[in-house]
Amino acid sequence: MRGSDHIAISTGSGLLLAAPFLQISPVACIVFLSGTVIGSLLPDADATDSKLNYMDGIAQVFSLIMRPLIMPLTRLLFFLLRQPFDPGHRGSMHTIPGVLVYSLILSSIFAAILLLIRYWHGILVFFFFGLLFGGLLHILEDSCTKSGVKPFYPFSTRKYTGTISTGSRREERPGYYATALFIAGGGVIVTGYTHDLQVLPMAALSLALFFSFWMLIIWISRW
Repeated sequence: MRGSDHIAISTGSGLLLAAPFLQISPVACIVFLSGTVIGSLLPDADATDSKLNYMDGIAQVFSLIMRPLIMPLTRLLFFLLRQPFDPGHRGSMHTIPGVLVYSLILSSIFAAILLLIRYWHGILVFFFFGLLFGGLLHILEDSCTKSGVKPFYPFSTRKYTGTISTGSRREERPGYYATALFIAGGGVIVTGYTHDLQVLPMAALSLALFFSFWMLIIWISRW
């Protein structure tokens, strides 16, 4: 998928899950969604034309360190764990183990720096959760494309594919997915306000909608 599709679908998914908590902790939700936006692009650090390379602000920081620093560190950790590392596009950075490893490395580095300069705040944890969430969704989204991914490599070489054409401007399904997710997230927010629902039932509603929508997305992407 194109970078813009990854951002839209992942942010819509994040909004749907964060919607129940928007009333009680809006800042945490915004921080989480910011992490999700950046996290949705990080697996493409293995591609020279990643959309992350053309973004400003904090995204530019991640763009500058992913290929020269984070990818080699991820490769080193794979080596220490005696696991093969594929540096190619849609290689190890496009796997669940890869996302978990580089997210841990990134979070540890930034947390250490922020602690050293005494700029740490507990709410930044939500940003790191967003990075992980966005990265995992990126893998799920790419599993819906014709090129597909091997999400469980190196523990399994099975490739998961769909029928979405990567990079095609004529492919409309990603746009429909993102729109549906944003509408669902907005619906949860409005429902919470109009019916004065507590967080727990709203969270249950969000989770049910999230999994239902994603089951539908995966099914439609196999057509």
